[in-house]
Amino acid sequence: MLDKIEALNTVRNHIVDLLAEAEIEHGAFDGSEALNAVGLNSLLLARLIIQLEIEFGADPFAEGDLVISDVRTIAALADAYVAATNQEVAV
Repeated sequence: MLDKIEALNTVRNHIVDLLAEAEIEHGAFDGSEALNAVGLNSLLLARLIIQLEIEFGADPFAEGDLVISDVRTIAALADAYVAATNQEVAV
């Protein structure tokens, strides 16, 4: 089972890598930051979602109950993957 801290660290690491690749300056993230405030444009956000789906083996947006526009912060994105991953394990 995926825990919240592990998911948050993974999401933050992927964001940092994407921003570095795009040469976008950023500070440290604690998880409370809004996704649109950390420097992710729509292309980088799409790449992040793809990378997280591969990393976690689950897609929290597949069923349509949750849409990416509902997810506002880094922590909320991590929570979405925790819920989706743990749901996959329970099935």
